[in-house]
Amino acid sequence: MGSRHTITPVVLCGGAGSRLWPMSRDSKPKQFHKLVNDKTLLTNTLERVDHKGEGLRYLPTRIVGGVAFESLLVEQGETGSVEVERYILEPLIRDTAAAIAAAIADLAESDPQRMVLVLPSDHQISGTSAFFEVIRTGADALAERGGIMTIGITPTRPETQYGYIERGEGNGPVYDVTRFREKPDLETAETFLRSGRFFWNGGIFMFRAGEMAAELARQQPEVWAQAKRAVENAVIDGKCCRLDAEAFAASPKISIDYAVMENAPVIGVVAASFDWNDLGSWNQLHDGSPLDEAGNARFGDVLTIDVRNSYLRSEDRLLTVAGLENIIVVSQPDALLIVHRDKSHLVKDIANEVKQSGEWPPLAVAHSGRPVPSPRVIRKWLFDTALPLWAGAGIDRQYGGVHEALNHDGTPADHGYKRLRVLARQIYCFAYARLLGWEGGPPDLLEHCFKTLVETGWHESGGWIHLWNPDGTVKDAQRDTYDQCFVLLALAWLWRATKWPEARVWAERTIAYMDENLVDRANGGFYESSLRLDYRRANPHMHYLEAMQAWYEVTGERAFLDRAQTSVDLFTNVFFDPESWSVTEHFNRDWSVRADKPTRIEPGHHYEWVWLLLRQARFTDHPQLKEYCRKLYATSHAFGHARGTDAVCDSMAPDGSDMIGTARLWCQTEALKAGLLARADGLPGDETLFIRMLDVIFNRYLTAPTPGGWYDQIDPNGRVISKDMPTSSFYHVFCALVEYLRHEELLP
Repeated sequence: MGSRHTITPVVLCGGAGSRLWPMSRDSKPKQFHKLVNDKTLLTNTLERVDHKGEGLRYLPTRIVGGVAFESLLVEQGETGSVEVERYILEPLIRDTAAAIAAAIADLAESDPQRMVLVLPSDHQISGTSAFFEVIRTGADALAERGGIMTIGITPTRPETQYGYIERGEGNGPVYDVTRFREKPDLETAETFLRSGRFFWNGGIFMFRAGEMAAELARQQPEVWAQAKRAVENAVIDGKCCRLDAEAFAASPKISIDYAVMENAPVIGVVAASFDWNDLGSWNQLHDGSPLDEAGNARFGDVLTIDVRNSYLRSEDRLLTVAGLENIIVVSQPDALLIVHRDKSHLVKDIANEVKQSGEWPPLAVAHSGRPVPSPRVIRKWLFDTALPLWAGAGIDRQYGGVHEALNHDGTPADHGYKRLRVLARQIYCFAYARLLGWEGGPPDLLEHCFKTLVETGWHESGGWIHLWNPDGTVKDAQRDTYDQCFVLLALAWLWRATKWPEARVWAERTIAYMDENLVDRANGGFYESSLRLDYRRANPHMHYLEAMQAWYEVTGERAFLDRAQTSVDLFTNVFFDPESWSVTEHFNRDWSVRADKPTRIEPGHHYEWVWLLLRQARFTDHPQLKEYCRKLYATSHAFGHARGTDAVCDSMAPDGSDMIGTARLWCQTEALKAGLLARADGLPGDETLFIRMLDVIFNRYLTAPTPGGWYDQIDPNGRVISKDMPTSSFYHVFCALVEYLRHEELLP
C-alpha cells in the first residue's frame, strides 16, 4: 500500500523558554540545549518526522527561527538525518501567526492542497511510531473534512499552565472541537479533568496551505499581507530565507490560537496516544527525565545524600545537596537557581526581573576571588562614563578628528602624529553607540569626525593617507591597507546608524581604490601599502574580513560576503599553521614565511580570528571553520595567558614557550569576544573564559585615575607599564563590552 498523504513539517523555533532560566535565555533558548538526552530538543523534534510507514510520507522539513540563531539552526538541521527544505529566518519575534504565515506563503500559491504539520521545537514525545500513527489519523481526517486538525493530549493532572481543548461528542479518536480554553485556575482545571471532555493543547496541528492562507486573509489580513511581503522581499541564500525586516516588523504580534484557531469554521482534534511533555518548566523537565531510586533527576557532576524527588543539574562545578526534597537546583557558570518544585512557575518571574534590571549578583572568578561588575554596572561605565570621555576630551576640536592618545589624567598626549585608523575606529564606536540609542555626545560628533576624514584624509590620487601631523597636515601619505580596512568598517556602521548616502559612496571609492592599487594579482591578497614593499602581514587581511562582514550585515549583499571569503581562504591556505595550531603573522611577497624575523604568534590575534571565523561560519553555513577556531582557541587558552596575571600575553613562540609576559588591553577584549561566541556556538573549551576576562579587564586595566579610561599595558607581575591611554584601544573595549551586554540581553 502506497502513501495516501504527503505532509510538510514546519518546526517553530521562536520561543525564549524563560521558565527554564538560567539555562535557557534569549541568547540560547531551550530548544538548542540537551535537556532530556544527548541530543538537543530541536534535533529530537526533527528526528520525530523521520519515521517511515504506510499511509503517510513526511516531506522535507521547514524550520522557522530567529536570524540570530541561523548558525545553530543550520548546524543542527544539516547534521541530522532529516532533510531540511528551508530555514525561514525571522528578523524579530512576531509570535506564531506571522511565523506560520511566512512558512506557508509560497505553498499557498504554488501548492494550496499541500498538507502542513506544525510542530513546536521544544516538546518531549516518546514513541516515534505512536506519534506517526496519530499524525496519519489526523491527515486522514483532514483529507476528509478539511479545515484544521489539532492534536489533543489527554490530561493526567489538573494542570494550570496549559491551554485546553474541549471536544464534542463521539467515540474518537477524532472529534469536533467545541472551544479552546485558556490556562485555568486550579478549581477549573480539576473540573476539566473530571469531565473527560478536555485535552491539553499541545500546539501541534495540521492544515492544507491554501485553507490556512484563506483563514489568515479572512481573520488577520495584515498578518497575512506583511508575511507574504516579508517572503517576497526576503534575501535567499541557499536554504536560508532571511525575511524582510521592515515587512515582518509591520505584522501584528499575535499567536495562531488567537489569530485563527478560536474562530476557525471547521476544526477537529485527534486524541494523542503518545506520551507528551511540554518541558515548559524545571518541574516538568523533572517529570520527563530519567530518575534514580530516590526520584532525583541528576545531570552533570552531582553528589546527593538523603535527597528525594529533586531536579539537580550542574554545568560548571561539583554540586552537592543533602537532606532536602522536592527542590530544583540549576548551576551555571554565571548564575545559580534554587527553587522548590511546587514554585517552579516563579522562575519566569525571576528571569523577567533579571532581564529588566540587569542586577546580577557579582560574578566571582574562582582562582582570583575578585568580584566582576554586574552587566548593569558595565553598561553604565560604557555609556555614561567611557563614551562621554572619548567623545569629549578625546576629540581634537582645534585641528580636527581625534587625539592619538590621552594621558592618564585625561589630557591630550603628544605622540608627534595622528593615525588615520584611530579616527576611523572612533567613528565606528560613535556610530554604533548612536545606533544603540546613545545620545550623550556632542550633537555634531559624527559630523566632526566624518568631515575630518573625508576633507583631509583622502589622497588626491585615491585612498586614505596613513598619518597626520598633530596640526592636521599630512605626515605620511602612503595608503596603508590596514587603514583602508578600518575606514570601510567605520563607514559600514556610519551608514547603518545614519543612512548618510555619502558613507556608501566613500566605501565604494575605497573598495575601488583597493581593487585597483592594493590587490596583489600575482600572489593573492593585498600589498601592505601603496609602497608595495615585499613585506606582508596577516593582520590587514583579518580586518578586511571584519569590514566586509560589517557591510554584508548592513546590506545583505552577497558580494561583500564573497569578498570576506577571500580573507578566510588566505587564513586556511596560508596563515594557519596546522602543525602548531597557530597563525603565522609575517610573510614575504610570495606568502613564504619570513626567515629574517623570529616566528612569534599573538594570542590576541588568535582570539580575534576565532570571533571573526565563527561569525563567517554563521553567515556562510561553513561549520568546518569551527575546527580551525577550536584549535586556535585551544592554543591561546592553553599557552597564551600569563601565569601571574591571567592576562593574554602580547606574544609567544608557536609552541607556547618564550612568552613575552607583557599584556596589552586589546588582547583581553578579543579573548572576551571569542569566549562569548565560542560558548554560544558550543565550541569545546573553557566556557567561563568570558568571566575570567571580565575580571582581568575591570580589575587590572579599567582602573585608571580618569573615569572612562584605562591602563593599556601591564607587565608579567601586573604592574602598569603604559605611559598613556591610546585612543585606538577604545574600538576593542567598546566592541567587546557591547558583545557582552548583548550576550546578557541588556542590548539589542
